[in-house]
Amino acid sequence: MRSFATGRVDTAFGAFDPDAIRDRIHQPAIVLILVGALVFNLLLCFVNTVVFRVTDTMVMGAEMVLISAAFALGVNRKVTLWLILGIFMSYMALIMALRPMLDLKAIRDFLIPITFYTLGRRYPDRRIADLAALISGAIVLFFGLFEYFFLDIYIKYFNIIAYYVARGTVAASDVTGESGLFASGLRPDARNILPFLGPHRVSSVFLEPVSAGNFGAILYMWALYRKDMRWRKTLFVLGAMPIILSDARFGLYVCIAATALSLVPFRLPRIAWYFLPMAVMLALAIYGFTSAEVDWRNDLGGRLLWTARLLTSLDIRGAFGISPDKPFLSDSGYAYTISEIGIFGVIGFWTLFIFGREDNPDAWRFKMLVATYICLLLLISDSPYSIKTAALLWFMVGTNDGFVPPLMPQMQVLNRFTRGRASAVSASPAHEPSARSSA
Repeated sequence: MRSFATGRVDTAFGAFDPDAIRDRIHQPAIVLILVGALVFNLLLCFVNTVVFRVTDTMVMGAEMVLISAAFALGVNRKVTLWLILGIFMSYMALIMALRPMLDLKAIRDFLIPITFYTLGRRYPDRRIADLAALISGAIVLFFGLFEYFFLDIYIKYFNIIAYYVARGTVAASDVTGESGLFASGLRPDARNILPFLGPHRVSSVFLEPVSAGNFGAILYMWALYRKDMRWRKTLFVLGAMPIILSDARFGLYVCIAATALSLVPFRLPRIAWYFLPMAVMLALAIYGFTSAEVDWRNDLGGRLLWTARLLTSLDIRGAFGISPDKPFLSDSGYAYTISEIGIFGVIGFWTLFIFGREDNPDAWRFKMLVATYICLLLLISDSPYSIKTAALLWFMVGTNDGFVPPLMPQMQVLNRFTRGRASAVSASPAHEPSARSSA
């Protein structure tokens, strides 16, 4: 059909076929969307610093433009996507009806993995993910080095704390000092990774160092998994640099855990990974209820104590996502997730992730790394829902799940042919015992 090849009006049906246009421009469009999700906060920070004041509505609008563009490019005619969206939106409508508040952020948080995973499944070419990872890593490294070596010039054009005040994330009364960096942009105690670099924790395009470390861990996991990728060693470097420059302890821990997991000669069954976050939350709840510690410290033990306290602070309505109160839970991803979509929503999303269909027989190896990343990150933060890092991560998962190795179609045809020949031979009279031979 001509419209499928050219994207023109089909005179036979009088309809415009968008699939032809999308298939012709999908690679640059996908890379542009993923890079846009990475840098749009930096661009808005520049606008707020140099041009005019930015509002939270503009930030949400930019995110929705990116999500809508990814959805428009990734949507297909299969019923699975629409079924998942229908169930999710109906469930969220019920949650919102049972609690006296409309929380659009909760809907947006979980539209991000659905949308960008769908985009990856729609175009299962892992080379696109490779290209997006390399370009994104190069951008992050460039701005990271620019911030580290030319901090005064960087703050002159990207006043980070003023941007967060403008968008309503930070109260103006909470701003102390004139560094222009985010609150965690300076390490108050000794630096953990390469202490000679000083107390400045680089934020790069993310405007805060936590996301920089998370992004570095994502690039490292992808490079660890993609053994046949071109420029793989370069991607390892691009993943390590944000972790080092941002002094991200979590990013370092994820890289160590991912490396150890890749070296283990056996794989845990899916059911073990399925129950892992439930086991973690149970352990945190027991720790929170039984611990006699009262002093919080900014170390691993202190963060675990704090996330356990936040998790155990949820009442029964909070556990089902219908609490009228909205306390600050961002330092505990588990508590935040449960309070936003309830325990049933958590189980539903995790079930889709663990048991979702995979066309790539090797896809589970990468999903184990991602499951490790998510389960660890939810201990200390709600960062898995930040589009700055989540867009690329969920696109990687989707495109890797949908990837079909080149030899698989031929093998499937060969297997069907072999089975057909075997059936024909077994049913042939020539292979039935004849009366003469029996005699």
